[in-house]
Amino acid sequence: MPVRNRWIILSVSMVAQVASVSAMFGVPIVLPQLRDAFGITTAQAGMLAGLPSLGLLLTLLMWGVVIDRVGERSTMALSLVLTAGALGALWIVSDLWGAVVALVLVGAVGGPVNAASGRLVLAWFDAGERGLAMGIRQSALPLGVGLSALVLPGAADAWGFVAAMTLPAALALLAVPLVLATAPGPPTTRPARRSSHAEERAAPAAAGSPYRSRPIWRVHGVSMLLGVPQVALMTYALVYLVQEQGWSPPAAGAVVAVAQVPGAAGRLLLGVRSDRTGDRMRPVRWLAVVSGACLVLLALLPHAWAWTAVPLLLACLVLTMWHNGLTFTAVAEIAGTAWAGRALAVQNWLQAISTTLTPVLMAAVITTAGLPAVFAVSAVFSAAAVAVTPGIRARG
Repeated sequence: MPVRNRWIILSVSMVAQVASVSAMFGVPIVLPQLRDAFGITTAQAGMLAGLPSLGLLLTLLMWGVVIDRVGERSTMALSLVLTAGALGALWIVSDLWGAVVALVLVGAVGGPVNAASGRLVLAWFDAGERGLAMGIRQSALPLGVGLSALVLPGAADAWGFVAAMTLPAALALLAVPLVLATAPGPPTTRPARRSSHAEERAAPAAAGSPYRSRPIWRVHGVSMLLGVPQVALMTYALVYLVQEQGWSPPAAGAVVAVAQVPGAAGRLLLGVRSDRTGDRMRPVRWLAVVSGACLVLLALLPHAWAWTAVPLLLACLVLTMWHNGLTFTAVAEIAGTAWAGRALAVQNWLQAISTTLTPVLMAAVITTAGLPAVFAVSAVFSAAAVAVTPGIRARG
């Protein structure tokens, strides 16, 4: 495939990731229907919504080795087929524990799409375009969540939880032929394109493991910390509107979907800015500051002024989405092409720890202090991220 079509490769990778995201993160969007289907509490349903992340946690490091040795195209196609199969298994389970197994399998087989598409970005785009390209790729998360929020609540109301989750399965299968047709492996040499407007520091990553240095560990740590408020908002925003504000599930889903548009746009804009300045992580620090402040306000102000709940919830949803493209770009650049598949798999794996444990932590918070306390606890993790964030500039 001609190098000029690298944007087509990126687009196909993004479609694959939207399909994977819809499967793995569609469950929180239909949390009320999941709760009703199995006769469980909101806290218990939130824990079920975290099970795909548990599956991701169990297998993602293995997938990283597969990506580096087998290649992106085969790995992504296999993952999408297996994801559709795992969602299809929901039709044959007869009890809650069967659903538990199926949801764990969704995460176990769905993880490599994110890491594989990130490796393609590192290989096909230089530092002058990489922040934008990774921002576009990472916008698949809010777009996938937004698509799920628009479609799944109404489908679950009409057909039930299991039938609604068939839609992400169908999307995953539709993405497979696109991946096989238009997502080849990376070029052996990257073509000359326009350089970054910023001074490009540091030659390619030194040979050997990037985990011998501290910066990559600090980026991983920031991603884990900021993953807590991100997952908390993704899991409980819709049910907060339904339970605390009295909205219907389809209306609440529409609000969550609207927030995904600026969520995706922000990742692109921050990617462009980081390409121009060469600074990947300073914007992440400021995002942690601002999002933490908004979370504190969301936990406190609606008690006195109910009208503040929806604007603050939207602001928090958007702000907690913006950091991912920058942190993934920083990890890929530190690791270099030879280690990118494994390093991005580790990045996803450590984020999966946050994604898995956040619903468990927040279930305890909800039980002891109520749903709004989730936002106050999330703000603590944003504050910790401010201290951990390193200063890293773009690599060529």
